Amino acid sequence: MADMVMSGGALGEFVQGTLLDSFLKIARVNLITGEYEFLKLEKVLQDVELSNLPSIYDYIKKQVEAKLVLSEYVEDYLKFSDPAYVQARVFSGEQRIVQSYIRKAGGRNMWVTFGIVAPRDCGPDHPWALFTWREADTDTTTMVDALSTLSFIYYKILKINLTRDSYECVKVDDYELKTFVGWCRKISEWWNSFAEHGNVYPEDEEVYRQFTNLEQLRACFKEDRSKISCRYRRKIGDEFRWVQMDLVPSIEYTNQNQVLILYVKDVHEEHLMELRAREELVDSYHRDALTMLHNRHKYNLDLERLQKGESPILTCMYIDVNGLHEMNNRLGHDKGDGMLCAVADTLRKYFPEEMLYRIGGDEFVMLSTRLSKRSVERILTEVRQDLAQNNYDISAGVESGARELPVYKIVGAAELAMRADKELYYKKKGHQRRNRTLNEELERMLAQKRDAEAFLKIISTKFAGVYFVDLAKDTLRHIYIPDYFRHLLEQVDYCYSAALRLYVDRFVKEEYQAPFLRVIDYASLAQQLKGSAPVQFSYQKVDGTWMDLRILGIDTQAKDETIWIFADRDERTPAEDDPSPAEEPPAENEA
Repeated sequence: MADMVMSGGALGEFVQGTLLDSFLKIARVNLITGEYEFLKLEKVLQDVELSNLPSIYDYIKKQVEAKLVLSEYVEDYLKFSDPAYVQARVFSGEQRIVQSYIRKAGGRNMWVTFGIVAPRDCGPDHPWALFTWREADTDTTTMVDALSTLSFIYYKILKINLTRDSYECVKVDDYELKTFVGWCRKISEWWNSFAEHGNVYPEDEEVYRQFTNLEQLRACFKEDRSKISCRYRRKIGDEFRWVQMDLVPSIEYTNQNQVLILYVKDVHEEHLMELRAREELVDSYHRDALTMLHNRHKYNLDLERLQKGESPILTCMYIDVNGLHEMNNRLGHDKGDGMLCAVADTLRKYFPEEMLYRIGGDEFVMLSTRLSKRSVERILTEVRQDLAQNNYDISAGVESGARELPVYKIVGAAELAMRADKELYYKKKGHQRRNRTLNEELERMLAQKRDAEAFLKIISTKFAGVYFVDLAKDTLRHIYIPDYFRHLLEQVDYCYSAALRLYVDRFVKEEYQAPFLRVIDYASLAQQLKGSAPVQFSYQKVDGTWMDLRILGIDTQAKDETIWIFADRDERTPAEDDPSPAEEPPAENEA
């Protein structure tokens, strides 16, 4: 037993000596009065010119004034010359405080780790602690370099203990250092006080308080030790900026000792970019790709919003574009798209502040919470006149109602009024008049050399062949004739039906030849074309490619004149989406 005591005593002396040897300077300090006494003072850090100062706080301040501390570390080191700062941290329960810096020593720059070590009972009644200085080891310098880099990224780095409701400062900005560190003994007090001082944007305060709820955090990390984050706006100077608070379990973490690292960094520009990108994405989702008006999905959302709102009035204008189908069939979808865009642009021009939507192929809606029915009807007259300059026409209905009426009832009444206007349009033979206008436009395009060349340039890339055919005379007028079909025409003295039979015999797969010849029977074809719908047929050529044929009647003085459009299709097999040749030819709308 005696040997063990002697051994223990020797080990104690060894441990004490080893620890003392690691420090270059140790002072016993009264944290309240600043009175101090050096217990150890190596020559390299003696600072003879600063001896006999009455207070340790003056001693630290004079070290800085003597430029012994490199300038980039002065601010952090100088904090320990403030008695209130030191007392607040130590008396709040911090038993060990460490700060590394570079200072001049013995003609060189030395990494020094300054520390305050306090006993457990250190407080106003027992204010004594140790101030220590030692040369920083490699691990310390590496850590300080890392923290220095992190300090440019993070406003605040704390080590917090959820179990004890405590914190240790690693890096804190000056404002929080002066306002909360030391004055708030617990991390929960700091979090609450931070919000109460108006540092959290009012709209974000609820989110902030929920995230920093101590009981919820304790339960959360017991179930899952993953990092959690919260974004909110905090006051930085005179403005509120978006920041992100991250809480990450420390390597010391256990469910009985919940130690976390808290990081707060500025993400203002990054978050604003994300918000803008999100808004643009939502807006694009709510936009009609062709006209860039709002689409039907946004229309439905707005109707729901208006129904729940308190607008005193809602006025709806419901529009249907007359002749879109005929425009697409006779002049092509590009022309039809141009008409839709012209209508959209005109609505934007006359209703710049109202809600505008394209809710269907040729249907538009305008909603207003400020314009009366009479005002909209007056503006509608100007819209019609503007569109008429391009030979465009619309059917429209307007209805208005007070807040008490369901918005769907107001919209439904406007749609019914539009239907009545459209019926009146057809009764006045607007349909036939529109067809004549379209045919005249097509004839004008082909009659003028410049327009014909532009037209041919477009259709030559889109179609395999386009012909005007007079069924009565069995002749054709050229629009776009590929060379191989021109050779066929020459062989049969330009008889179109004979050239077609040669084409079928040489180029069309055998199982599609009989259905093809039935489709192009002139007598049957003339009867079918008396309706407004085109005759359509899909077939496969001997080389395996698929073709679409559309035959349209043309309302001109030549009653039997038709237009035949041959268009290539993407390669596919009949089993995928085509009937067998014996079945009716499929109806297509691609030409």
